[in-house]
Amino acid sequence: MANRVTTKEELCEDEMADLLITKTRAGVATVKTTDPFSSLEVHRIDRAAWNATPEQPGIYLLYGFVEGEPAVYIGMSTTSMRDRVRSHHVTPRKNWFGVLFAIPLGSPLLCPAIEAEMIRRVREAGVVGVIDNRAEEQRWLDSDDVHLIPALDGIVGALEMLLGSDIFTPPDMDETTGVVDPLEPPTRLARTYKGPAKNPRPRVGADPGDATHGYVGASVQAWGRFEGDEPDTRFRVLAGSSWRPTNLDPSHASYSHQVRVARRQEALTAEGVLDPEALKFTRDHVFQNWSQAVGVVSGKGSYSGGYHWQLLD
Repeated sequence: MANRVTTKEELCEDEMADLLITKTRAGVATVKTTDPFSSLEVHRIDRAAWNATPEQPGIYLLYGFVEGEPAVYIGMSTTSMRDRVRSHHVTPRKNWFGVLFAIPLGSPLLCPAIEAEMIRRVREAGVVGVIDNRAEEQRWLDSDDVHLIPALDGIVGALEMLLGSDIFTPPDMDETTGVVDPLEPPTRLARTYKGPAKNPRPRVGADPGDATHGYVGASVQAWGRFEGDEPDTRFRVLAGSSWRPTNLDPSHASYSHQVRVARRQEALTAEGVLDPEALKFTRDHVFQNWSQAVGVVSGKGSYSGGYHWQLLD
């Protein structure tokens, strides 16, 4: 495989100015940031040169094709990524990947949380398949570590550039394209439950009687229901639900998605739907779909409804 680094067309010149791309021996391409506050490196390593994986703690992503479809595996090691790749992923059963990306991290303590958040983002995006990742990472989600989001966004941004595509963000259901005489697509299902929301949960005393769904996530309690039967996508968030303001940081790879969520929150605050002091919904509000609803509730542009609205049993 040729060691060519593909950049996204939309990557701005300022972002490119902050990255130094070099090639090293054994088929390894290295991305280094020139930002003095970051020491991020992403090593692109062809499968044949897997033993060039750094013997350091960090996160790695295997990329390839399974049955003709793109797929990834996200893993981590708090001691040596090379040992992890050697012992778990260079086997006949798992030799589907063509290239791996290894990201050494100075703090091994961040590895489990970053791995968990990356797995969640790829799963929620649904752009590529996620191979063999298990549910054990759930306990590391929604960490409050102040270094987590900057490190995560730096890694995601570099991987998007090297892959030449965004595998971490779900397509925006708001976006439409002008097509002449389009084919009639099959009806989109309004509700496909995944991840933590896959199994219904029992009702508890705090659940409103008219709620059919509860929000899955730390530090936020919210409820809602669909406005009609399948395939009606409209989703109502109920009064009294809490919400979390979005975090806007232009240095984060997810900045453009966070801006979209922030604009929705600002508009709903101006309409009096959101109380910015109590961080509550003052009245019911109907969104076009449950992903819009979960974005406003969570403050996260990368979250999708299928993973964060759980059916109440």
